Amino acid sequence: MSHLDFLSPDLASPEAVWRSPLERALAHAPEGMEDLSRTGVLDVRGEIDGLDAGEGEVVRLTPERALVLCSFEEAGAQRARLAGAGRLVIDVSAGWAGLLIRGEPLMRRLTDLDLDGLPAVGALAHVQALVLRDDADTFRLYVPQEYGHYVAEVTIDAARGLAEA
Repeated sequence: MSHLDFLSPDLASPEAVWRSPLERALAHAPEGMEDLSRTGVLDVRGEIDGLDAGEGEVVRLTPERALVLCSFEEAGAQRARLAGAGRLVIDVSAGWAGLLIRGEPLMRRLTDLDLDGLPAVGALAHVQALVLRDDADTFRLYVPQEYGHYVAEVTIDAARGLAEA
């Protein structure tokens, strides 16, 4: 199997409408949280040394596996460009939910991951997540889309708890 077409938004039928798995949860979110679910996510396996993602971001998971995060609209073109050269590239964009949050204290309530050792994959609110740090106070969380609403709700509750403390 080299494609999971149902996870590739560019292969969806024209009448398909994309909806974020975080849409309802983030409707009542405090400031400092943004929905990143409309991110292209490509699972790249094989030869990843020197992988050039252009405008995208390469997140190396193992010596032979990486995720490429890119513009949602460019995921199909990126997939085609990166395929070959000893690599298998699968678009899994629709399988992930993404959330941007601000605040190291909030992150420390959500995970035991070493925040100075990011990016990393590990437990966040009891869900396996890819966690990236953009700067001292900004984090991006990517979780399987079926857990997206739950993770957003837990994050909102934790943020409100910090605000009340």
